[in-house]
Amino acid sequence: MRVHAASALPAEHLRPLWLALGAWRRIPARYVAIAVALGLAWGLANTFGWWLGSGTTNVARTMVHFVYEAVLPMLFLLLAITVADARTGSDASRALPYAVAAIMAVVAGELVFVATVPLLGLSGCSCTMDAWPAASRAANMLPDSLLICGFVTAGYCYRRQAAARMSRLHAVQLERAQLTRRALESRLQAMQACIEPQFLFDTLSDIERLHATDANSADRMLTELIVYLRAALPHLKETTSTVGKECELAYAYLNIRKLRNPECLSFAFEVDADAQDASMPPMLLLPLIDHVVQDGRRPAAEYVLRIGIHVVHGRLRLALNADAMAFGPGGQGHAVVAGIRDRLHTLYGGAARLEVSSDDRRQSTITLEIPHEPAGPSQGRIPERAA
Repeated sequence: MRVHAASALPAEHLRPLWLALGAWRRIPARYVAIAVALGLAWGLANTFGWWLGSGTTNVARTMVHFVYEAVLPMLFLLLAITVADARTGSDASRALPYAVAAIMAVVAGELVFVATVPLLGLSGCSCTMDAWPAASRAANMLPDSLLICGFVTAGYCYRRQAAARMSRLHAVQLERAQLTRRALESRLQAMQACIEPQFLFDTLSDIERLHATDANSADRMLTELIVYLRAALPHLKETTSTVGKECELAYAYLNIRKLRNPECLSFAFEVDADAQDASMPPMLLLPLIDHVVQDGRRPAAEYVLRIGIHVVHGRLRLALNADAMAFGPGGQGHAVVAGIRDRLHTLYGGAARLEVSSDDRRQSTITLEIPHEPAGPSQGRIPERAA
């Protein structure tokens, strides 16, 4: 036991040294360069001041003397600040460890300077200070060292506190963005909830009515309703989707609309194979289609609704061609487009684009572009046929 105690004693005494060495290894090289540069500027300023005020018999020797005396506390200050950082951790408001670090750096720098200048042959500085007692020389240097090291430490603490404030601000902004995204997802689900109930009630009423007059059409409509529900129900809990799923949902919806009003609606899908599994926010396509079907039709006139989705230059492009009346100025279609544009801005910022254009044939085209992000194999697939 005595042997163990005796061998453990030196290790305890050496612990501060190991901590200091560990702290020194963690210091980036650029911080060491900054400390040396500050010490060099400080030493040169002292040399210039003594040369102007008292003169010197050897400018080079005076310069080396003062630069060495200035660089030492700067290096000790760098080490002391690193130790203070380890002590304070993430709490940037604690100032006492840094004040102690500045004082310890000044004292350690002066002690090492006094002990090593005879070994380096720098005891004399070739100026009038050579005639001063050693205590007077140290007393002359210490106030300047405390002032300069104090300013450097205060600047470092201010920068550290500013970085901590910026980090907290970034965390708040990130949390706000997440809350905005969750609110957006809730709005998407609320929009879907607004579209579905009336549509389901009307479809069920049509099925009940058709059973009395045309059982085959009623069965077809019921089959399409089942397809629609299979595509729509998972969306109630999902916050992300794919092109395949969204098109499958829209295709089932349009099939039901086609069965309910076959004279006034035809539609066609054109979706690239590499776009099927692309990631796509839910409830971007269906609100546009729902508005076209509900509000954009010209009375007693048939038109074709065309939906094309392609991958162009690494971006996912959706083009919806419909009757121009559906998205004319001042109509409800304008509000639908504005709402979708707002959600795209929240999700993608400037990386998304949504434009509405019209031609002389009273046809409007909505072009939507978002970054192409593969989402893995999708369960949704669009039948290669038009209705």
